[in-house]
Amino acid sequence: MDKLDEAATGIRQSVDDQENFELRGLCGDSSLYGHSGVHDALMDFCARWSDGLDTLTDDIGAIADTLSRATRAYRAIDDAATRSLTADPGEGAVDDG
Repeated sequence: MDKLDEAATGIRQSVDDQENFELRGLCGDSSLYGHSGVHDALMDFCARWSDGLDTLTDDIGAIADTLSRATRAYRAIDDAATRSLTADPGEGAVDDG
């Protein structure tokens, strides 16, 4: 269960990192490229790539939420089982053996 929590946390961190960094601002001024067409093409590529990453991180966020819900469900089942088992059911077999 701890590994599921770690996975969900790592995924959420990746989503946060993407939300705090957009590729659109990566290009800089068109004078850096010597030709506005090259700059515009790179800007278009970065904008599309960033949009794709945004879509991907939305999907990944849903996966992280699902992992967290699964962890809570496993813990709830484990807690319920712990409360219902007041003794080790295999203890008699070992004692008799």
